[in-house]
Amino acid sequence: MKPLALALLLGLMAPAPLVAAPAPEARQEKSLAPVTTRDGAVEGVSRDGVTRFLGLPYAAPPVGRLRWMPPQPPASWAGVRDAVEYRGHAPQSPLRAEKRPELATTLGPGDTTPEGEDCLSLNTWTPGLDNARRPVMVWLHGGAFAYGSGNRAVTAGENLARRGDAVVVSVNHRLNILGYLHLGE
Repeated sequence: MKPLALALLLGLMAPAPLVAAPAPEARQEKSLAPVTTRDGAVEGVSRDGVTRFLGLPYAAPPVGRLRWMPPQPPASWAGVRDAVEYRGHAPQSPLRAEKRPELATTLGPGDTTPEGEDCLSLNTWTPGLDNARRPVMVWLHGGAFAYGSGNRAVTAGENLARRGDAVVVSVNHRLNILGYLHLGE
């Protein structure tokens, strides 16, 4: 990727605290009427012209008999699912090296959601709940397939959705042996 394109992308993805904040009255979150999905109704929140839905399951929890299997569709739900907070993230590699102190806050605060196998979720930001055609950017977190999370400020898509008129999706997925062990012939 060319340096200018990378700089522009990083500028659009910058977490909200790194850019000038709107006036406090403009930053208030508003609950939305439920939105119907294939699996059930969800309720997100809107702030500064961007609507977000956090922690939406895209597959059934990969536990028990599903542990070593390809992802299966999530179970449908009745009622309205709250989609205003991040869900858990995948178990992390115990072999992760210590960060150098000067780099400890480079990507913002760490993910404090629970660590566990029920981690297959999407976080979505959109500038509109209309029929407009928008580009969709899917963000897979880094971490060498051993650690990482889509639930961090660095992967939040609020700024890119607002500035780029795009739908931004961050993905939490299985990691390590739980995500990549192949037991087939």
